[in-house]
Amino acid sequence: MIRIFFKHLTLLCLCCLASGFLALGQTNFDDYFLKKTLRMDYVHAGSDTTEFVFLDQIKEEPFWGGSLTKLIDTFNFGDYRVLVRDSVTGKTLYTRGYSTLFREWQATPEAKRICKSFVENVVIPLPKHTVRLSIESRNRKNVFTEIFSVFVNPADPFVVKNLNCNFEVQRLHGKRDPSVALDVVILAEGYTASEMDKFVQDANRFVGYFFTVEPFASRTDAVNFWAVLSPSVESGTDYPNEGKWANTVLNSNFYTFYTDRYLTTQDMKRVRDVAALAPYDQIYILVNSKTYGGGGIYNFYNLCASDMDWASEVFTHEFGHAFAALADEYAYDDTPAELMFDLDIEPWAANLSTLAKGKPKWSDLILAGTQIPTQNEQADKVGAFEGAGLSLHKLYRPCYDCKMRTNNCKLFCPVCLRTVQAMLDFYTK
Repeated sequence: MIRIFFKHLTLLCLCCLASGFLALGQTNFDDYFLKKTLRMDYVHAGSDTTEFVFLDQIKEEPFWGGSLTKLIDTFNFGDYRVLVRDSVTGKTLYTRGYSTLFREWQATPEAKRICKSFVENVVIPLPKHTVRLSIESRNRKNVFTEIFSVFVNPADPFVVKNLNCNFEVQRLHGKRDPSVALDVVILAEGYTASEMDKFVQDANRFVGYFFTVEPFASRTDAVNFWAVLSPSVESGTDYPNEGKWANTVLNSNFYTFYTDRYLTTQDMKRVRDVAALAPYDQIYILVNSKTYGGGGIYNFYNLCASDMDWASEVFTHEFGHAFAALADEYAYDDTPAELMFDLDIEPWAANLSTLAKGKPKWSDLILAGTQIPTQNEQADKVGAFEGAGLSLHKLYRPCYDCKMRTNNCKLFCPVCLRTVQAMLDFYTK
């Protein structure tokens, strides 16, 4: 489950310089980077209309799981993006889009009443020399504006190098070098030390679920799965609405933003510490619970309850969010589209449209004779079906049904499938 909101922000900048997206082609990795990770932890704070970024720490991690050639993001997805520039020439060396729990919170009623902070982080390949790292925020008009920047010297003695944990890591699937594979690390959450065998069995079961869905079913050799056996003191997770709290390694909880089935964690420093024990592109947190729920945020993390009904469907649905930035295609009757989107502009998610241009962005897949908007009588066609992105009206999805809409649909629709395939190629080719 994910909410993609575009609130109008009063963008307040720390260490702000005018920024532009000037990348022309990919960077030669060996000229600028080492095969390790540099992580920046920061506090993201504000209200429904303001945001601030405060540096917490810079940390070096032992692996770089990403591509050595695809360093410049070509998708333009996400509510935010991190940019790395050479400190001398200003050349853009690395970019990635991502989304956050903070942006989702900004659209909640609570954000209108109080200010709140969230711990977040970004990861980049470890630079050889000083770089300028900046964070940009996308506003309601789909325009990115810099909200934070800092010069990072990887040789600074205050770059943290301890891992903070030492858990067993198992390679569950795949033999590819991480630089040419999609690497998914599964973290144990709410499994005690005596339940580690169950976690490994559950993780392998979920790997099996993953490869029942295209395009992954046809590309099993392109994906590595890793498992970090991170034990918790107690089993399960937190249920704040029931007054139940468990001492778990990643501090996850249901009832996020007062939504029963929304399962998340705000302990991003601990999540990254545990994930850093393996090379990874995507983090999947497997929560030892029978309660229906999960969450997925683009290039941030995925979560899923291990023993619930519909586990296979939720597992891959959430991966669609976090891996390919796909939006939910279901709708509620109390979420006006105008509050979430500028209806004169196309949303950035590949599977949402406002029909601002009279046709959706996936019009190349629509056959002649298909009505726009598309009625349910043409449910077997790619079109523009009203009701998506949590809103019943004025937002459109590509197909009548899709894995991003209901659990009854086992496959990604053609538009979502194309997006997932393109992302998989970006990581592996």
